[in-house]
This record gives sequence, structure tokens and C-alpha cells, in this order.
Amino acid sequence: MVVRAAWKFCLAALVAFGAFADEVATDCVFTAATNADAGLLVGATVLLPEGPRPGHGVHVRINGKVGAVAPFDKLLATYPDAGVLDCRDAAVLSPGFVNAHEHPAYSYAFPHPDRNPGYEHRDEWRFGLNGKPELTVPEPMTHVSGGDPAATARLVAMELRHLIGGATLLAGPGGMPGVIRNVGLQESAEHLALYDAEADMDTFPFSFRALEELAPTCAAGEPIELAATTGGAPAYAAHVAHVGEGRASNCVARQEVARFLALARQGDRRYSLVHGVATSASYFEAMREHDVTLVWSPRSNFSLYGETVDIAAALDSGVRIALATDWSPSGSFTMKEEARCARRATSKAGVALPWRTLWRMATLHGAYALGLERRFGAIAAGAPADMVLVRSASADPHRDVFAASDHDVLASWIGGEATLAAASLEGLAPMGACVALAGLAPRVCGIFAPLGLTPSRFAQLAADSVPLNDMTRQAPCDPDA
Repeated sequence: MVVRAAWKFCLAALVAFGAFADEVATDCVFTAATNADAGLLVGATVLLPEGPRPGHGVHVRINGKVGAVAPFDKLLATYPDAGVLDCRDAAVLSPGFVNAHEHPAYSYAFPHPDRNPGYEHRDEWRFGLNGKPELTVPEPMTHVSGGDPAATARLVAMELRHLIGGATLLAGPGGMPGVIRNVGLQESAEHLALYDAEADMDTFPFSFRALEELAPTCAAGEPIELAATTGGAPAYAAHVAHVGEGRASNCVARQEVARFLALARQGDRRYSLVHGVATSASYFEAMREHDVTLVWSPRSNFSLYGETVDIAAALDSGVRIALATDWSPSGSFTMKEEARCARRATSKAGVALPWRTLWRMATLHGAYALGLERRFGAIAAGAPADMVLVRSASADPHRDVFAASDHDVLASWIGGEATLAAASLEGLAPMGACVALAGLAPRVCGIFAPLGLTPSRFAQLAADSVPLNDMTRQAPCDPDA
């Protein structure tokens, strides 16, 4: 769970050290608060569900929630004592990406050298079935206070990588408290400290060895009864399940989709279908009818199965689509990379996918897939201030959010507390809370000191993990594979 208790202290520091305004060299103008309780105003082109709003601002209250979204000058008049970060002509302010499908415990690892796009069902690479090479699953990393420092460093690196890539929330089992928001089922005291919200992230909804158990029956043309369960999850928790993870030609993968949609017809909870490579056009109609979101991870699909969903049919059907990374052994290292892969996939399918549509997939639709759209995925009054601020670089602010390199990241906030800040904006965090990491442009704020980590120690412990801002070794996104 992300605990952000230093906001009032942060603003007090800004009052005390207001002279730091002269140090800003980001085309932004900072004015310190005259009242530490008055919050912070951030002015930029603000991305809202209804569209971009140039010249607008966001008021962040001292409790870390959005107080108001309005024209910037109106906010200045309403909150005259607040701190002000005015980037109206220089930056885009977006909600952080909601990554609705990750495996945080494993996502520090590079792709397996034997990975190839020739698998027809996920059980082939999991168990080496049908003459296909088995891909060893990386050792899961778990953070325990006073435990393995290397595991902690790898998890921190994994979550920082996603944070730099624009995400403020990861959904999936495992993770690291205090870096990014995590979502999963709260089933232990450790989970209470880790997960900010709940969703049933179900990797094996039907069978741990579905291909072996069901292929003979499927081949005989007999109906398959797949008894999926929600594992005792409460009804308010969305059921976000891996389904149809295999080629469209694979009978078992298709039957998984059919059975899952039969469950979704019950309408007893939010249902979201992860991967769904074997989903056909007729299934998309059922998904739209029964409000089932497709959680799409095209890079992982291409790199393991050589194909992805019929994205043209999915878009035509009007089914809701959320974008997500899966995991580093076969998927994208960040949400920005996943968006680029999605653009390639849709282009190959003859579809021009606007950046605004991708942005909705990465924010609003991701939150909806998790049943958390009232809390995350949008900048709205009363919602947690989970936001990213990047330099304006084009006429399309949605594109700017995806195209931003780490040098373009000016700041990010989770629950109103700065987690990343450009070197000239370190004053957004409490004094001394930000540290510089070798090769990374923004400073990392409020994360290392509570863990007893120094930049040099972190670099040493996480040396074998996927880098924070180097995407060169991720699995290929090849629609022609």
C-alpha cells in the first residue's frame, strides 16, 4: 500500500524554501505556498475524459486528493495561498496509467532465450508440451522487512521502471509497498500493507494444466464444462482472469473464452478477460453485451503465440479494451512501450488507432477493468491525485504522454506526494527526499530512505534486473512473426 503522509510537511518545506523558485529551468514557474494547508495548484494542458483542457489547472489538497479541476486563473483566485506550479505553456498533466495486468513478483526478469512465437497454448511453454521448449518461470521476488535486500531492490527497480513509464498503478500478485500503487486481493496482513485496492487477479481460473486435461475432450467435439471459481473473492472484487491465452486455432483456448463468458452472463460482479487471443468476433459481441473488458497485452501475445486478438473486430464491436504489459519475460517493459506495440498491431490490421484512444485504454479502461473507475484512471475532484506531468512536444497532448522519455518527465504524484521530480523541481518533495540515480533524468522522491537504500547500493543489488529506462532487451513486437 502506498502510504503518503508527508504532504503537509512537503508544503511546509516549500514555504520555508521558496527561494528555490529561481532554480526552476523547466519552462515552469513555481511560487511557494503562503499557507502550507492550502495545497498545490498545477497548471498545464490537463487531460480529462472529455478531452484535453489547455490553460487548466488541478488543485491538490493536503490529503492527497484532487480538490478541483478548472481554468487555471479561476483556481488562482479560489486558492490564493496555495503553492503554484505553472506549466501551462510547457507541459501536459495526465492521470497515471492504470496497468491492469502485471505479474510484479516476476517482472524484473529478461525474456527467456528460448522464447519464440510458435506456441499454440500457454501450457506448451509452461510445461514443454507437444515438443515445444519449456520456458522456465523466473523465481518470484517477495519483499519482507529485514529479508533479502536483493529481492527488495529488484521489486523497487520493477516498480520504478513502470513509474518512469507513466504508470501509477499495477494490478497483479506481488509487488513492493511504498513505490507505486498495487492492486490484488487483501488476504493477509502483508497484503494489507501492499494492496491499495482489491481485484481478483486470477491467473488460472479453470485448471493449472488445462491443455493436458481438456485437449482430448475438445478434440472429440464434446462440450467442455470448465468450472471457474473466483477463489472465494468478495463479490465487489472484479474477476480479472487469464482466458483464451493461445491461438485462435486452439480448441482449448476457444473453449476457455466461451465458458468465461457464460460465467460473466451471471452479472454478479465485474468481469474482465485477460489476453483472450482466441476470442472471435461473436465473442466480442457477448463481451460488449455483458460488460466484459478485454485486457490486451499485444507484445506478449506476439512474442509467444505469433498473433493477438482480432483487434479490428474488437474495436468495431465496441467492446471496452484496456492496455496492459503482462510481464517482462514476454511483454512490454512499460505501458508506453505497450502503446507503441498496440499501434503497430492495429496498423497491421488496417486500423488507425488515435493516441487519445490508446490513452483511454491505458487510464479509464484499465481502472474499469479492475472495478476501480471511481477511484483511479482520471483526474477528478475527490479522486487520489495520481498524476504525471510531461513536457509538451507536439500538437497532440495524448501523444506527448506516450512519447515522453525520462528526460521529458517533469513530475509524478501518487496520492498527491511527488514520487518523481525533474532536478529543478525537487522542492515538490520534502527536503532531502529526492535522490539522483545514474543514467536517469528525474529524481526519485520519498522511496529510498524508508527502505534504507542508497543509490549506489540499489544499483548494485538490482544490477541483473530489467533497467529503469533501457527498453532494448524486451521481447519483440512483431505482427508479422
